[in-house]
Amino acid sequence: MSAVLAPIVSEIPAPVPPAQPSPVPEVDPLSVEQWRRTGTAVIVDVRETDEFEEERIPGALLFPKSEFDASAFPRFGGLKLVLVCLGGKRSLAVGEALRAAGRIEAVSLQGGMLGWMAAGLPVETGGK
Repeated sequence: MSAVLAPIVSEIPAPVPPAQPSPVPEVDPLSVEQWRRTGTAVIVDVRETDEFEEERIPGALLFPKSEFDASAFPRFGGLKLVLVCLGGKRSLAVGEALRAAGRIEAVSLQGGMLGWMAAGLPVETGGK
């Protein structure tokens, strides 16, 4: 009589392919601060109004992601376009939409406002 072998089941999970990296470059806070000080970049905050009024990068402009329209997004000449949110996810999403619309100058602030503040860089607070 021949024995029937049970199939071998591995307890090791199958590898998960890595997530696609964002096509939007992320720039460290110190580089963005240098660009801000030299006037070579415009910083666009994509958080909501209440978040922006609480704290923001000095000179940043507000264009909330909830109202975002790539076709109506303003152009800023030859300036670098730095997008910022709290932690970096919303700014990457807006950056991806802008790049898909041909706006290759869009970059995201690495770590968002949390990264900016952790680097000890200037922040404005209160209503604007």
